[in-house]
Amino acid sequence: MPSVPTWLVVLTGLLFNISAALITHFLIDGKTNQLNSLSMQMKNNDKEISLLWVQIEGIERKRETLYLLRNQGPLDAVIALQFSRLLALHLHEQISLEDVQLVDTKIDAYQASIRDEIDNKFFLNLELVELEMYLQSEVSSLRNWSIFLQMIGLSLILARDLSRKRLA
Repeated sequence: MPSVPTWLVVLTGLLFNISAALITHFLIDGKTNQLNSLSMQMKNNDKEISLLWVQIEGIERKRETLYLLRNQGPLDAVIALQFSRLLALHLHEQISLEDVQLVDTKIDAYQASIRDEIDNKFFLNLELVELEMYLQSEVSSLRNWSIFLQMIGLSLILARDLSRKRLA
């Protein structure tokens, strides 16, 4: 039975260890960077969702204020103009405060569009969570392969010492 030269066993062990290092450096680090990017994107989406809810609540407070002002009697022209401008900042159009149903309809449409945006960001976050789980699974598998290659490489390198003891 032909014996395998010790240097070939050691070289194979070194190649396994180098492969494990390359997997760790390039593949695992790349996937970890992707995971960090996904995490930041999800956090940004969560912040935007919070801000969008604040907008919904803010326009609702303005609607309640309009009801209170209208309940006190006819609106002063200056107050009506300023309040109309304030609503226009949110609704992106100038509307008359005389037609309360029209104001309600516009506010409802504005809130619905914000809720749609919130839903889109929420569903995007769900997709990102799924992608994050997939990437974490890949990183885990790559780490396991890397450790396996290291163990085999070290075993082959140690085989050199064993072959020396056997020859002695």
